[in-house]
Amino acid sequence: MQTGRRQPDAPIQEWLDLRALQDYACVSERTLRSWIHRAEDPLPASRVGSKILVRRSVLDRWLEGHPLRPTEGVDVAGMVDEMVREITGTN
Repeated sequence: MQTGRRQPDAPIQEWLDLRALQDYACVSERTLRSWIHRAEDPLPASRVGSKILVRRSVLDRWLEGHPLRPTEGVDVAGMVDEMVREITGTN
């Protein structure tokens, strides 16, 4: 079984597929796809054949551009929905 953990001597990959990106960003594939397909300010990604690839550095910059605003509340309902989907295996 392969985990998302990088071996100490392994080079850092710049381009990540959605599976590797899930491990790196600690979010679900569904969340990543929603970020990529947002109408406004989508996460930049490239498609090569059937693979969706994102540069690690692009994700880092994109996330830094989306800080949690102090006036924003925590989306508890969204978190619960995502956990239920992950537990039940539904998308």
